[in-house]
Amino acid sequence: MLRVGGLVALCLMLLALPAQAQRKADLVLLGEKSVGFLADRDTIEVGKSEDWFRDRAFRTLHFAAERNDLHLMALRLIYMNGYAEEIKVDRLIRAGGQLPIDLRGERSYLRRIEMVYRSRPSFRGQAVIKVYGEPAPRPLRPVRFQPDKDWLLLGEQKVGFKTDHDVINVKQSENWFRNRAFRMLHFVVEDNELHLNSLKIVYFNGYTETIKIDRNIRPGGHLAVDLRGERSYLRRIEMVYRSRPSFRGQAEVKVYGELAKRGRGRS
Repeated sequence: MLRVGGLVALCLMLLALPAQAQRKADLVLLGEKSVGFLADRDTIEVGKSEDWFRDRAFRTLHFAAERNDLHLMALRLIYMNGYAEEIKVDRLIRAGGQLPIDLRGERSYLRRIEMVYRSRPSFRGQAVIKVYGEPAPRPLRPVRFQPDKDWLLLGEQKVGFKTDHDVINVKQSENWFRNRAFRMLHFVVEDNELHLNSLKIVYFNGYTETIKIDRNIRPGGHLAVDLRGERSYLRRIEMVYRSRPSFRGQAEVKVYGELAKRGRGRS
């Protein structure tokens, strides 16, 4: 019976090996650093181009220690657009072990990783720390939002990774607006997510209206903005975004106007 039990355990171990090997193969080495006895902080420059990151994002970072133990106190992630994110860790990584850090979302365009260690009087010689990224799963297909048949498309814009604001020019004449007014604007986002901080609506007569939003719009979703009345003669719509470290590639923003009842005219 012991032999049979041992054989079953060995078979289970062998069956588990391909999955473990696949897991390790999926990790991407982002950088490594030798850590000296007196070091209490280090920086790993990721050294990848913007094009390399365009189709890559990571949901977890794995910190592997070799040759010696390390106590990782904190991380600071700096992205290509200058955005910085601090993560408290305060965990020991034994030599030969690793520590996964959940990034609470999908992160891309990493420029460098700054690490803060706890001083260790027992530290002898050097350690090597390696940082791996665990790729986020890619969406199976892009999600497309179907607007209401009564909405009118006012304009659209492609949004790049480093962009924090954009302008949509409505490009309609004064006569086009004469029998049309809108009670709501609908912002539809495709291909990526955006965090819309605020809007500035500029009218034909130069009047401007600023609306605070501070909302996230996921790909395939939309955000309805109540205009608190009936608005017409829109010249342009200025959008201010929040920088997002999870931003991958481009997003597309489409702005639709929902007609007020009195403004429904011939198209």
